[in-house]
Amino acid sequence: MGIFGRNIEKTYGSRAALPLVTPFSPQDNLVEVIANDLYPEHETPKTVTRDTALRIPAVKRAHDIHCSVLARTPWRQYAGDAEVTTQPGWLVNSRTASGPRQLRWGVASDLFIGGWAAVGFAMDGPGKPADALHIPLGMWAVNEDGTVTADEDKVPARYRDLVVAIPLGYGSNGMLTDARESLIAARSIEAAYRDRVDNPIPATDIELSKEYWAAWGPEERETFRKKYIANRKAENGAVSLRPEYAKPNYSGAIQTDLFESARNGVRLDIANHAGIPASLLEGSRQGGGTDIKYSGVNNGADRNELWDFGLDKYASAIEDRLSLDDVCPSGESIRVDASRYLTAPMPTTPQTSED
Repeated sequence: MGIFGRNIEKTYGSRAALPLVTPFSPQDNLVEVIANDLYPEHETPKTVTRDTALRIPAVKRAHDIHCSVLARTPWRQYAGDAEVTTQPGWLVNSRTASGPRQLRWGVASDLFIGGWAAVGFAMDGPGKPADALHIPLGMWAVNEDGTVTADEDKVPARYRDLVVAIPLGYGSNGMLTDARESLIAARSIEAAYRDRVDNPIPATDIELSKEYWAAWGPEERETFRKKYIANRKAENGAVSLRPEYAKPNYSGAIQTDLFESARNGVRLDIANHAGIPASLLEGSRQGGGTDIKYSGVNNGADRNELWDFGLDKYASAIEDRLSLDDVCPSGESIRVDASRYLTAPMPTTPQTSED
């Protein structure tokens, strides 16, 4: 049985053909296998990696909203409902070149993108972490006995004393899996948008009589086209002169919305997958003409909504795993301290999370 309580061989085939197909594997391999398995209608399954996903503006903004908020909300150790008097050093400091904020950002980013994150601990004893390091997706794996190990070539030995995997939760697999269709649509719409900008529909085409079309060669036709364009320049006024054998057809102004409705629709889909209010992803106008008014998260109700329906599932996943007895002494727990973030009005001084 695998880490999820299911038979990996039965689900995906032989282990020989599937050495890294688990949620602990490099994300590119995982997404490609899931794409093949769940979307057989595609002859050549499309894959989306972290890098390509974060080049989509709505995904980048949603990712940075999640990470920036969760990175600045410190983790605290509690005994019951009270903070322990002396906080463990790994929560407020680090012996690495990066501080606790970077640890929290990395964990939040991996949970958002891939639905899993890993932390490597340097231990002073059972349940006594001395230091911690975020281990990116692709640098850790799960053994058949359920233990998690990190890549010996990329992760210092000190931080391989205890490696814990943090799952976002069953049914929440990260944006690369859950929002795969929306991400592919966003990239397709962006490609169509760029193509339309580079190759606009002609606003005017000139219909030549067949006698002149047959008599003129390509160079003569191009010369006539350029002369017509020159005669339509603003300095010549709104009146143009043409021979009777050249009939202009005006197809109208080039459409200016350039797939605006589709682009806004993808923003809404991405916002739903990301669990944040669509107003934070900043569209301008729906194709039907309805303005979308946006204001920032500027009051307590807005921040509560963002936390309750988006950020909390990440915070609770972190709390749940890091509160187990291999990280915390029995009877104690790790909590994500969002009290200052949820205070209204928003405090102007930053919340201390490092020392």
